[in-house]
Amino acid sequence: MKSKRTIYAIGLFLIFGCILSFLIYSHQKAVGLRSGPSRKLTESLSREQKPRAPALLPEVDTWGQHNTIAAHFDTRVHFWGKVVDQAGIPLKGVEIIATVTTLRMIKTANGYQEYEILKATTNAAGEFKLDGSEGMYLDIETLAKKGYVLPSAYQFGMSCKVGAKFQYKYGFIGDHEKVFTPDPARPVVFHMWKLNRPEPLIIRGDGSGLNGPELKVGTPPERFGTLSMIVTDVGSPQAPQWEVTVSAIEPDGGVIIANTSDIFMFQAPEVGYTHSIKFRYGPIGADQGAGDPGASLRFFSRTHHGRRHAASEYAFFSPDHHGVVLTEKRYWLNPSGSRNLEHDGAHPLPQPSLRN
Repeated sequence: MKSKRTIYAIGLFLIFGCILSFLIYSHQKAVGLRSGPSRKLTESLSREQKPRAPALLPEVDTWGQHNTIAAHFDTRVHFWGKVVDQAGIPLKGVEIIATVTTLRMIKTANGYQEYEILKATTNAAGEFKLDGSEGMYLDIETLAKKGYVLPSAYQFGMSCKVGAKFQYKYGFIGDHEKVFTPDPARPVVFHMWKLNRPEPLIIRGDGSGLNGPELKVGTPPERFGTLSMIVTDVGSPQAPQWEVTVSAIEPDGGVIIANTSDIFMFQAPEVGYTHSIKFRYGPIGADQGAGDPGASLRFFSRTHHGRRHAASEYAFFSPDHHGVVLTEKRYWLNPSGSRNLEHDGAHPLPQPSLRN
């Protein structure tokens, strides 16, 4: 987590070096700094007309001065949330850990880091509040309560990438993306599942990343275990669109798209399976280069004469210039014949840990 945040912060410095250069100059002028290395650097940059962010950082006199400048980009972070179980009942005692990303460098016992840590615990009404920090992004790193688990989609790489479900934007630099507006009267609701009878499952794809199959648009169906997939182009140059077909290979197998209201997918349907399902998506939300999370397809499958049930989640991205569609996948399968897909309490789906 730390390395990803460091890379992200460095990238912001590189992109907005010009802005920082101007702020450094303004700050120095305001406090009467008329000479020394910083002034020489500013004069040199004015002559070159091509400021370079990497050269600025070593010239800043102290981290305190740097933080004074970087604080211009921060916003006071307030966040109100509520946690309920699968029946909508408020949960007391859920422990929340969050981080607030900033361009400032914060001194800790282990050195400097570019994020602050916030902690909270839900009250009897399942509510919590995060406060006491300033920054640009708030990431909910963990929500934990013994005997409960998050929906599977939230547990995989929960807030480790842009577009994740638990990241909230409070400020921006150089763009006009929509920022999150906290409202104490309308807390953000999180759902957790109370484990009833978890069974050992076969779990794959338990980490974020492009770990799914590569599919080329227009080629014959490709087989992956007991399923096959094919991607076809059904759009136009003006409105690109692609169609994914997922089919069961076994004669008595089947697939069914998950109900959008079923955020957990911990109980496979008993009926309703068909030989194949179709899913269409466009470039919006599926541009990997823009950091999009991908177009999501969630479905159940039944195989081995109805003795095995599985839940699958796929993310499909826009085809590259070779027509190759990259994917991200995860699935959890119960080999016992039960439709119960609650994961084993002793081996839960992984939740990202906060590393200093």
